[in-house]
Amino acid sequence: MRKNHYLFALTLICILLGMIIGIQYNTVKKQNSLTENQRLTELTATLKKVQEEKEALQARLEEKEKIIKDYENGLNFGATVENLQSEIGQLRAFAGLTEVRGAGVRVTMNDSSIKKGGDSNAYLVHAEDLLAVMNELNVAGAEAVSINGQRIVGKSSVSCAGSIVMVNGERVAAPFEVLAVGDGDILQSALKFPGGVVDNLAPWGIEITIKKEAEVVVPPFIQTVLYKVPVLEQEVDQ
Repeated sequence: MRKNHYLFALTLICILLGMIIGIQYNTVKKQNSLTENQRLTELTATLKKVQEEKEALQARLEEKEKIIKDYENGLNFGATVENLQSEIGQLRAFAGLTEVRGAGVRVTMNDSSIKKGGDSNAYLVHAEDLLAVMNELNVAGAEAVSINGQRIVGKSSVSCAGSIVMVNGERVAAPFEVLAVGDGDILQSALKFPGGVVDNLAPWGIEITIKKEAEVVVPPFIQTVLYKVPVLEQEVDQ
């Protein structure tokens, strides 16, 4: 009798296990089907997006080709001159040849007033200190920078000649006024960042003040810009 109960229970367990396995199989099958459908939908959307981008690029390419063709045929001379003038203006601004106005910061740096023993040069503002300030301002997104009225551009030089600081070949002396156009909050934070340029100058008593301004004016680079031009063979012979 006990044996019959055992066989009945075992049979019932087997039947239940079979039902569970069947249900799980159908569930997994449905999930796999859903996953495949979802993936197919994503791929279709991606393909559609790529196709649209391709068509947009093709349209832009055809537009540029038409402009080039018009230029070659002399049908758009006025627009060509206008575009060239706009490009020249952008290049002049990029080269620092135009004045820049806008919100920014005014940084004043002066030699230390502390009298201590040792090398007195350690308590003076050097070219390296000015370069450190310029670097922080540029990294923080300054649009234009000047030092004592000298615009800083790609070809600018800031160096020391003894105790004299030279900027763009001109002698400048303390107090140094650094003007920078840009986001005043970001520029000020960059200079006052812990362990930054202000903290590094503090032990030497270098006086530095940073003031946000609603408008600062950075002058243009006024040195003569030299360009390389090819020399004709006839000119060489003469």
